[in-house]
Amino acid sequence: MKGLNDNESFASISRRIEKDPTTVLKEVKRNRFSPKRSEVWKPLPCNRKKECQIRFLCDGMDCTNLCKSCYKPDRECKSCIDICPDYLPDICPNISKAPYVCNGCLKVKRCNLQHTFYSAQAAEENYQALLVSPRNGINQSPSDIAMLDNLISPLLKQGQSIAHIYANHGHEIPCSRKTLYSYIDLGIFEARNIDLRRRVRFLMLIFFDLILQNQTFQEITILTYHITTCKNFIMFE
Repeated sequence: MKGLNDNESFASISRRIEKDPTTVLKEVKRNRFSPKRSEVWKPLPCNRKKECQIRFLCDGMDCTNLCKSCYKPDRECKSCIDICPDYLPDICPNISKAPYVCNGCLKVKRCNLQHTFYSAQAAEENYQALLVSPRNGINQSPSDIAMLDNLISPLLKQGQSIAHIYANHGHEIPCSRKTLYSYIDLGIFEARNIDLRRRVRFLMLIFFDLILQNQTFQEITILTYHITTCKNFIMFE
């Protein structure tokens, strides 16, 4: 990011961090972002303004001015941009070619075009979100979920543990033991956390430890509520 702020080339940045210039280019283009403009009420300038010769957009046949230079306070539209069918927003050339961002631009404070920046912190947040997002949700088809529910829920209600079920029916279960615990926490199966005896026993030990440690009434009340309603026990482990 410092190299972009100092207006260095991709080749110079790549030599410093010992990466290929193409890698730096892809990183900047993948994680650049466009912040919200401060003057959102003001439209971007038209890219065709210099050569534009359009007249009579407002049906004023007696008007002799070009629409781009005409201004009438009593007109509903204050600018020809509002009604011109050929309006094309102007784009900064730094965005369409290297460095593809406005980090090192000296005119950024007085430029009224749409800006684009690269932030190392934002890029890291996007990377962390990308690592987590593929692991969220349920990676099973509805038929597999129904099969697992029919297999696991009756056994859990009979008092069997996940380890015991997995030892006897592991060849029928298309996921790991940890995934089964996650599915139970999410409430996907008919069985709930209250059917897992060791987990409930472990939570009750925490409950009595809080009493012995003279914890606040609010903390004990919250834990009692979760034990009673059997919701999201994993947060108390």
